[in-house]
Amino acid sequence: AVVSTQSTGNKEKEEHDGICGCPLNLTEITEDGAVCHKGKRACNKHTGWEKLRLAEIDMERVLQDLKLEDSFEEMRKVKYRMAYRSNLLQILLNGTISHAAPESSVT
Repeated sequence: AVVSTQSTGNKEKEEHDGICGCPLNLTEITEDGAVCHKGKRACNKHTGWEKLRLAEIDMERVLQDLKLEDSFEEMRKVKYRMAYRSNLLQILLNGTISHAAPESSVT
């Protein structure tokens, strides 16, 4: 078995560059899932997949932050309404109303 230096040189270069590593099932990414084993430079199908995945993760994070901010705003509004109702109830229960007619002086 004769191994040419060209094939070993390319193999070393690919190992240095690493494998593509793009998950073959993009809908469900798991640690033990199947990935593309071509060299990063040799794989034209998944060029830049890492940057795209990071952008997707960033977008998901931004959307989660917006949802969280909306939830905090809604909670603040509810607490304000609860406090206002409590104050209104105290005013209604503790307020005194004089039902007696004012005394008028008749001369």
